[in-house]
This record gives sequence, C-alpha cells and structure tokens, in this order.
Amino acid sequence: MLRTSTLRSMTGPLCDAVVGRESSGKFLRELARSNLFVVALDEQGEWYRYHHLFSEFLLYELKSSRPELVPVLHRRASSWCEETGFFEGAVLHSIAAADHERTGLLIARYWYEYLLAGRTATVERWLGALPEDVVNSDGPLLLVKAWISAVYGRGEERARFLALAEDSSHEGRLPDGTASVAAGVAILRAVFAYRGVQSILEAARQAAELDPEQTSPQAALVRLGLGQGLYLSGDTSGARKSLVEALPQIRVGQPLLRIGVLSLLSIIAVDEGHLEEAKSLAREAVALVDRFELQGIPQAVQAYIALGRVLTEGGDLADAQVELEKALSVRRRFPALSPWATVLGLLALAPVHRRRGERAKARAVLAEARAILEASQDGGIFPELFERQERTLRARRQRNGHLNGELTEREWAVLHLLNGELSTHQMGESLFVAPSTVRTHIKSIYRKLGVSSRKEAVEEAHVRELI
Repeated sequence: MLRTSTLRSMTGPLCDAVVGRESSGKFLRELARSNLFVVALDEQGEWYRYHHLFSEFLLYELKSSRPELVPVLHRRASSWCEETGFFEGAVLHSIAAADHERTGLLIARYWYEYLLAGRTATVERWLGALPEDVVNSDGPLLLVKAWISAVYGRGEERARFLALAEDSSHEGRLPDGTASVAAGVAILRAVFAYRGVQSILEAARQAAELDPEQTSPQAALVRLGLGQGLYLSGDTSGARKSLVEALPQIRVGQPLLRIGVLSLLSIIAVDEGHLEEAKSLAREAVALVDRFELQGIPQAVQAYIALGRVLTEGGDLADAQVELEKALSVRRRFPALSPWATVLGLLALAPVHRRRGERAKARAVLAEARAILEASQDGGIFPELFERQERTLRARRQRNGHLNGELTEREWAVLHLLNGELSTHQMGESLFVAPSTVRTHIKSIYRKLGVSSRKEAVEEAHVRELI
C-alpha cells in the first residue's frame, strides 16, 4: 500500500507493474468489500482509489522512509500507462518522477492527438513542467511550442520557436511520426497560413514532398493545408480534391482537423451552388464544435462561418448574422492569428448587413476587411472579392418594382457581370466557379426578374436600379 500511494487511481495490472507482484486486483477487491481504505471508481470493480486522507498519510510515510523509491515507482507507472494507452497518465507520472528526458519524449510523441482534440492547454501545462533549457535544446519540443503559440495567435513566440526548431540539431523522423523538423515547420506554416496565400501553397507542397509516402500522422493536416492554399488562390476544384482526400485520413478523436476540412468543403460547396451539400457539411462541423465544447477555439469557429454563408444563400439573414458574428467575436480575440478565416467571415457578414438595410454596418465590416488585406502582400482571391463587395455596396438600392424572390449574393455578382462582355466561361473564372454554376445562377436571375434573355435581364436590372 505504501508503494501504490503514488497512484491517484489504481487497477490490478497497474499495481502489479508498480509493486512488482501479482494478484493486486484481488487484494483491491477484498479491501473494497471490507470497506477498508479504498473506494471503487466504477461498477465493474476494476478501478479504485484510496480514501484521500489515507492516501496522503501513505505518501507521507513513503517519502519519509524511502524517498529514493518515489521516482522509481512513478517511472514504472508511466511505462504501464503508455503501454496501455493512458498517455496523459504516462506524462504525469513521468513529470512526478522528474524524468525530464522521458517527459520530453512522451510530449513529443503524443502532443498531436491532444491538440487536435482541443486540449492545447493540457500540452502547454506538460511543457511548463520541463526546465526551459530542456525544451529550447530539443527540436521536436520546440515545434510543439510553436504549434501552441500558433493556436493561440502568439505571433512573436511562434516565430521564435520556429526559428529555434529550424536551427536545432535534431535529425530524422520526429517522435510523433513527422518526417523531419523541416516537414513539421512546413506543415505548421501551411495550416496556420499567417503569411501570404502563395506561401501557404509553397509550404503545403514542401510538406508533401518531404513525406511523399504520407506515413506521417499529419498527412491529413497536409491535405488541409494544401486545400486551403488552393482555395485561397482560386483553384476551387483542386481544393475540393485535396480536402476530400483528407477526410478518410482523419482519425477518431481529431475533431479540430475534421471541423477544418468540413468547414472549407462547405464553403466551396456554397461557391459552386450546391447548397444542400454545403448545409450538411456545415451542420456536421458545428455539431462537432458543440460535442467537444470547442466554441472558444479560433480554429473551430470556422464552422460558424461556413454555416453563416449557407444561411445567407438561403435567405435566412438574421440567423446568418448570429453565426458569423459568433465566429468573428472569437477570431478578434486573437489578432495575431492567420487572417484569412477572419477576412472570409467579414466578407460573408457585409452582404448580410447590406441586404438587411444596415449599410453603415456593412461599410464598417468592409473597412475592417480592407485593413487586414492592406497589411498583406498577397491576399489571393480576397482583393477581388472585396472589390466586388464594395461595388455592390456602392450601387443604388432598388426603388421600382418587386423581384420574384430576393437575389442571393452570388446572383448579385453574376448580374453585375451580365452587364458586360464576358462569356459564361469567363464569368466563371472571374467568380472562381464552374461555368455550369454560372448558368444556374443566370437561370435563377431570369426567373426572378421575369425575363428570358441576357439583354432583357440587363435592361430590367437598369430599370429597377439594381445595376
């Protein structure tokens, strides 16, 4: 009992491993039946703990009589926990044993699953238990620190840890399975996208080249980074392909990664005019946010942006505004984050305000987006999307007659292009959608305007002062 006082919770095999004996499970059950010292933690009688005061007494006695045995017992418990898949227990017992080398190895090996489950703070606490010089001399741990800084939008920290990681002497595959430090750096830069759009694509392609067999557990993350870069640069079909390939690579217990992929797929589906698909994807992403209680994590709230865009296209402007403002309120708390999801949310919110008659709010939202874009040297598709929004906002509001149904945001954009010389194919290139999607929008515009040709549509739009 003295030797197992280092355990917060106990099961027979764990006690056997720590004490070096057999039949610990039987002994625990006998103590529980006799109501002596231990409390059952489950109905199956597998896990137990000591009464708290008794546990404190035992541990005090152990530290007083055999202090040298305490780290040994913790190391044994750590090994058992790792072998049986209780990774958090493995790390905590290693920390208790003051075994810095093993603690660092465990963190570098298992951090990824905890971060993708939204438990970044847990990993940060583990790292906080290590001396600073241990972390700063270890390439894999520096990468973990850089990831944590990126998640929280701590830009200066992220840059410093990335630079230290790149300068480290670590060679070969990392404990978590990443191909190399260089691959890890490239993956982070592709996913968090805090540089220009072109640099996102370059980083994602570099990460893929550094792990061509996709053996890393971060293979799905590379696909997400590539899909993100392709979408932001205007290659919608390439982005969809990469994201669809990522889905089967996402493991159970990685909700943040799945949310990111589903959200971007939903955004692409809206652009392509597939609203039912977009709605299904966005709803699934939001359900994951709620299930894993990730509402305050900036990478998770992209699900709200995706849902807001779907609702906008469906004409549910009030609910769309709620979802988009919910996402932006979280994103604004982390100003050093990658700006692109924030810009996407702002450009989705502006037309909601405009269509609700809140033109001053629409102008304020666009001004916020403009400030972000002006600070970036390479905004990908966003400068054109921004200019289109400003042109629409400057257009005079409709005064005469009534439409047979409200124009969607995409239909407004197509209507303005109809007032020119572009072909359907060229309009699709301008809007980053397929020609078939443009034709679908044109048919809807004709129906709502009550016309049957492009010329009539333009004339009717002028009469109604829509363009």
